[in-house]
Amino acid sequence: MFFSIVKLIIFLIIIIYLINISLKYLAKYTNQASQKLRIIQKLNVTKTSALGIVQIGEKYYVMSLAEQQNQIIRELTASEANDFMLNPTPKTPATPQQFKHILEVTTKKLSKGKKE
Repeated sequence: MFFSIVKLIIFLIIIIYLINISLKYLAKYTNQASQKLRIIQKLNVTKTSALGIVQIGEKYYVMSLAEQQNQIIRELTASEANDFMLNPTPKTPATPQQFKHILEVTTKKLSKGKKE
């Protein structure tokens, strides 16, 4: 009886170890796909919606992110992306001041477009 319990515990440890190794192995392949799509900065507007700067490929977009629908508000030009020093690595996202400036510029351009 005692031997069977010890045997069961050893097999459980081995199974958990194998699951851990396989998840690490799979993470290598799933992370490669996410390099093409990154959320650089995100600002929650309500509990279920947010505004974000998203990198898709080599382009940057200001997007509305919500439960029901995600929508591109506008594309940032290369000069705007450089002006705000958006680094595509998740370790160094845009500062809150840079993000606020992007939103102000976007709001001004959207309001100018509606007046015309």
